[in-house]
Amino acid sequence: MRKEREPETPDPGVKVKPSRVRKRRDAEAKRKRRAIICVTLAAGLVLALGAALDIPYINLARVAGSKLGELFSPSSEAENPGEPGYLFLTNPKTGRRMDGDVSVLTALYADSASGEEGPTVLGLALFTYSTPTGEGEVYIVPEDSVAFNAAGQATDLRRALREEKGRDLLVSTVSNLAGEEVDYLVAVEFWEAVRMFQEMAPVPVVMEEDTVLVNPLNGETNFLVRGQEVRDADRLFMWLLGTDELDRREGYALRGERARRYLEEFRAEKVGEAEGLMPGGYTPESEGLEMVPSTGSREGDRDYLSSMLQAFLELGDGDLVVRAVPRVEVLNGCGVPDLGKKVGERLAALGVPLAGTGGNAKVTVEGEEINDFTHEESMIIYRDQAKRVAAYARYLGVLLTVKEVRFEAGSGPEIVLIAGRDMATP
Repeated sequence: MRKEREPETPDPGVKVKPSRVRKRRDAEAKRKRRAIICVTLAAGLVLALGAALDIPYINLARVAGSKLGELFSPSSEAENPGEPGYLFLTNPKTGRRMDGDVSVLTALYADSASGEEGPTVLGLALFTYSTPTGEGEVYIVPEDSVAFNAAGQATDLRRALREEKGRDLLVSTVSNLAGEEVDYLVAVEFWEAVRMFQEMAPVPVVMEEDTVLVNPLNGETNFLVRGQEVRDADRLFMWLLGTDELDRREGYALRGERARRYLEEFRAEKVGEAEGLMPGGYTPESEGLEMVPSTGSREGDRDYLSSMLQAFLELGDGDLVVRAVPRVEVLNGCGVPDLGKKVGERLAALGVPLAGTGGNAKVTVEGEEINDFTHEESMIIYRDQAKRVAAYARYLGVLLTVKEVRFEAGSGPEIVLIAGRDMATP
């Protein structure tokens, strides 16, 4: 039998010259590898720039990273199994669970109000829900607060909705003066708010004294006598807005007191029906209610609002705080006659609630307290380190161009403005 010839093993010490075909194939392979590497690097550079600058259509890296993060990250319920799963704690655009403080700015407005042309904000309140602690806060914000529009001109929040990007103006100004990032803006027209509130069967209020309510839409007065029960949603709004209080220096504190009282009664009666408080048959009017960011549908926005109300009502006893912005005391720090009063009038025109304007700055010398009229430049002192108080003090510093804003422990009003000689000059 003939044996097959075994292939010769090349001697490792001897170099074999490659054929022309082999050379051509090797050259083509190198060119292909170089082309693939160049294309890969170019694509990577484009995607990196798209992700860094968030350029539409080429920000695939950022979008893909976000999608992968959502896919592989554990659910919020798994991380915090005891945390309530309220719908509004989920961002309606991204579907991601929001952590920390989640804040909802509610703006009650009128399409036309007495003496005003165009949309007018009647009241502002910031509801903040803390996901780590399960605590809540309602913060009453003056609609007279000064804001600066896109042109850098001073306006006030009552007129914000008439401005270009007015909703952004509302959110940014309240964020600054409250020291809180606003996650939602809920803008509700007065009569839409009345309709919504009436659907909830509001708790009545019994007048403790004779009261005059001023209708914010037309300026007409409603006379209520002591002991009279009020359950109409429109008059309840007038009462909560403190429209019988003509002196706005006291009006916002009055709103806080009335809101605290009413919300305690409302929660006590409605807590058992919190989940179905806003009936499924209620659907917001097309233009009477707006939530930003929106779910994209009126029904979806209604469900988010219902979730906000549910979270608010299910707070435990003592877990809800209702307060208004701090009132400011003005002290004369340079001895110019009536300076405190004049500065107080200026502050009131800027929507700043006042706690007093007749005092003088003091200093203690050898155990005796005497007037301190040495202040050439004004200063702002806040006596409470709470986030809201510190933020409002800084907001006033920017508003009044006061450079020195500092914390100093003490009793009395939470914020003190010492008016220096710089405020005495026109």
